[in-house]
Amino acid sequence: MLKTRKLITAVALMFAVAVPVCAQQKIVLKWGEQNAPTDIMAEGAMEFAKIVKEKSKDRIEIAVYLSSQLGDEKTQIQSVQMGALDFFRANSNITAEFGADKSNVLALPYIFRNRDHMWNVLQGPVGKEILENFKEKNTRMLGIAYFDEGPRHFITRSKQIKTVEDLKGLKIRVGQTAIMMDTIRALGASPTAVSYAELYSALQAGVVDGAENPITAYLNNKFYEVGKYYTLDGHVFSPSIIVMSEATAKKLSADDLKLVTEAAVEAGQRVRASVQKREADAAAQLKAKGTIITDITDKKPWQDAVKPVVEKYGANYKKLVEQIQNTK
Repeated sequence: MLKTRKLITAVALMFAVAVPVCAQQKIVLKWGEQNAPTDIMAEGAMEFAKIVKEKSKDRIEIAVYLSSQLGDEKTQIQSVQMGALDFFRANSNITAEFGADKSNVLALPYIFRNRDHMWNVLQGPVGKEILENFKEKNTRMLGIAYFDEGPRHFITRSKQIKTVEDLKGLKIRVGQTAIMMDTIRALGASPTAVSYAELYSALQAGVVDGAENPITAYLNNKFYEVGKYYTLDGHVFSPSIIVMSEATAKKLSADDLKLVTEAAVEAGQRVRASVQKREADAAAQLKAKGTIITDITDKKPWQDAVKPVVEKYGANYKKLVEQIQNTK
């Protein structure tokens, strides 16, 4: 009887040790993305998955869901907060509305002089402070890295935009964030709510007169088929922030958390290295398809129009705004 009890105890202990080890051998985490498979942001998601697979020796798998399969932007961010989704690439103009208020400064219109200026900011004290803000404000998310989606420009269906006055009265689809809607209003247009997944059909049907997107997204989502005019004004650079569910972070070991965080940063750098070439290639392809591209060289009237927006949303973060402006 004693031997039997010892045997049962030994087997129980063996399983108690063996089960967690087996459970740790394969971890599957989910990444949500709004854009189509050919977009640079989808490429970034796949790069992240590839890096994680390599660094973990195939122990951690990243399942990537593209083309808004898991819902619109707000739905996916809420899923991250609830722990139902592990990672999401969020536009910095929306994360402020989920508690990380300092990220609003990244979405201020015309705050960045150019791409190099933006990256100098993101890789410096300001960028670090904004990522840390997610934890400080108990958003139930962690900000772990930045992706460069490129500056946002205007798409229009039937009217070429040459001056800021040309936007007056147009219905422009924009992400449903206060700062972006106020920016569009300040430029004289009417911000209109349409989900990203429905934007193509909304342009096609004339529900909206235009939208605003990076040039790679404009090409890869085939918006040129329903909006032949593209205006390069770069009103917002708005880098994307890779957010991770705090619930997921707590489940991972310290080493695995470090691994996925470093992988996100590395993926962001790979995107950075290719995005400018992708933008140039996109412009060439769009011209070949008949898109009329207008480059706004004098941005002062545009910048003057949005000064009230910068003052309104930058008022509580004057130190951060000054740091950005003083960064070379």
